[in-house]
Amino acid sequence: MTPTALSQARTDLFRPRHHLTPESTWMNDPNGLIRHEGRWHAFYQNNPLGSDHANLSWAHAVSDDLVSWTHLPLALPFSEEELIFSGSVVHDAENSSGLAGPGEPGPLVAIYTSAYTDAHPTLAGIQAQSIASSTDGGTVWTYHSGNPVLDRSSANFRDPKVFRHQESGRWVMVAVEAVDHQVHIHTSADLLTWEHASVFTHPEVDGGIWECPDLVRVPVSGDGTGPGAEAWVLVLSTNPGGPAGGSGTYTLIGDFDGRTFTTEASPQPLDLGQDCYAAVSFSGVDGDPVLLGWMNNWDYVAQTPTSPWRSSLTLARTLRLERSGDGTLAVRQHLVIPDDLRTVDLADAAAAEAPIVLDAEEPFRLRGTLPSRSPWRVVLSFGDPEAPQDLVLSSDPEDGVVLDRSRTHAEPFAVEHARSLPYLPGTEREELTIEMVVDRSCVEVELDGGRALISQQIFHGASQVGVAVGPIA
Repeated sequence: MTPTALSQARTDLFRPRHHLTPESTWMNDPNGLIRHEGRWHAFYQNNPLGSDHANLSWAHAVSDDLVSWTHLPLALPFSEEELIFSGSVVHDAENSSGLAGPGEPGPLVAIYTSAYTDAHPTLAGIQAQSIASSTDGGTVWTYHSGNPVLDRSSANFRDPKVFRHQESGRWVMVAVEAVDHQVHIHTSADLLTWEHASVFTHPEVDGGIWECPDLVRVPVSGDGTGPGAEAWVLVLSTNPGGPAGGSGTYTLIGDFDGRTFTTEASPQPLDLGQDCYAAVSFSGVDGDPVLLGWMNNWDYVAQTPTSPWRSSLTLARTLRLERSGDGTLAVRQHLVIPDDLRTVDLADAAAAEAPIVLDAEEPFRLRGTLPSRSPWRVVLSFGDPEAPQDLVLSSDPEDGVVLDRSRTHAEPFAVEHARSLPYLPGTEREELTIEMVVDRSCVEVELDGGRALISQQIFHGASQVGVAVGPIA
């Protein structure tokens, strides 16, 4: 069988069952995430005409549980003069924009980047912020006649994330001047007219470009924390300069007064793997924010062997802040894991005389605890037991916990991006909790009660997998 035929034969094996993928085309950043009237809506960057990064538009899918998705018609299509780049959706419940008729329920409003092509008569090469509205719950959208609503005459001003700031009674937009490493904050009373409020930058976030900012209010728990405690987290993606190489996402914990974000913190990785970019939160959610990211990497997305569809989104994850005994705050995340996955306890795998064999085409979950101060390995051996393709999660007290996919793929893939960034658990803990979800080509690991997450793609094409756990000799 030729490599091309091999790839075509495996395309359905690679498609995950619980991660959102495009039906037959290209996907990148999640856009317009919102929970509205009990349903989760995910829009995403999409080329409706092919499986490469072109003709960017917003595709649309909905879910009742964040793990099973139904595709809806294309929401915001590109035109000859305008590509539809990343952005967000809010529910304008009070119709502050006036985009719904008198007496009608408040509309959904999409705020997105208009990337004007050379064919545009007046704004060629400019990126500016525009809006569209929907009065039927998000199926049919109408572009605003006054677009763009915010134009800085910039070629790299993009990715607006909008939310309602209750204390000031205003809408807030965070967007980036991507090349200048700046987050620009604007506010508005009506989503149509925007006032510049402040600029945020940070010397420790020095990736090639900044993209997809999100400013979220996050509950705080932990030592000495009273009820209702909260702080603000800026989520910011960089390409390159990601934690594990290539593109990736960071968090900064700080404060926001309605106009200015301030922080004394250093940036921390949102994800230690290679495949979590452009992560943003759903609007319409109370309590712990819920995020989705793009499960790929700009360094090698073109190699993704799943044609004609390309890429997926991560599993949803919740965000919370934990206060330690010295008063410092740290991010904790928890994966939203499907309830019906086959589950293997790590203790059972460690006690077994031979690897536990599973159907690799069916999603499964590994869970349990392992020592935090002695070396161990969790080995997933895909395919022929005599010549397995191993995915290895290993721990060494000095080097930390690492997920290594270097020997996992049936054909070479992302060879310079084989290992996750190591995680070093705190010395005060004797055991490390592990939750690993393997959904065909998507692997996500939650470590140490959510203190670290790792997201990686794997392309093995095997029909079975053996699970073994043991010490490192």
